[in-house]
Amino acid sequence: MANLYGLHRSTLHEAVAKGRVTAGIDGKGQKVIDLSEMIRVYGEPPGSTRHSPTPTPDTSPTPLFDTLHPLLEELRLLREEVRELRETMRLLEHKPEVAPAQPKTAAPSGPQEPATWASLFSALDE
Repeated sequence: MANLYGLHRSTLHEAVAKGRVTAGIDGKGQKVIDLSEMIRVYGEPPGSTRHSPTPTPDTSPTPLFDTLHPLLEELRLLREEVRELRETMRLLEHKPEVAPAQPKTAAPSGPQEPATWASLFSALDE
């Protein structure tokens, strides 16, 4: 690891002793440092082409993409329509209905008789 990273062996021994780098023990009882631990602490080794930082995504169409593409387009159009409808609703002014004013009459005192059909119709004629 020291050679791979261009470090002195004593630098790695010191990093392990201070706990900056974690070392394991191999089958022979020797301390070993995993490459992932070195990458965690020191980053990729200089001149390393083994680990590419960002893989190039495959942009070729797949059968699944071909199947989903019309659905995704419809979803996009529906979202646009919902956005337009919401905007239209915001622009509408809420106008509550106002009931015509009824003349206030004094409530009759005493027990009320049940209304009959005749009394209801005569009230409508007035």
